[in-house]
Amino acid sequence: MKRKIQKEFIDHGYGFPVTMRNVPMIFVRGVWTPDVNYNELRDAVLHALAFKPARLTGSEIRFVRQASEMTADAFAKRFVVTHPAVLKWEKCRHQATPMNWATEKD
Repeated sequence: MKRKIQKEFIDHGYGFPVTMRNVPMIFVRGVWTPDVNYNELRDAVLHALAFKPARLTGSEIRFVRQASEMTADAFAKRFVVTHPAVLKWEKCRHQATPMNWATEKD
């Protein structure tokens, strides 16, 4: 199997771009693919989002909810908001959400 290290790789699989540096790559079925543990990457992305200095986007909120294995209703109950509020946040996609700052900190 062919292998290489790519200086920078942008993964869009989480609904928003995740830039990785010095990524081990493997050549599979004619395509160079990251040779990474996606469970560890998911955890690293969650950690990075927890300390992100800017407001979260709708896609990032959806990622956090799905990584937490929560329905929109359960997520809403956890943050004492309505189900439609969660859907509204997630519809913001690549823009910052109108989420209350205290809720976002949680």
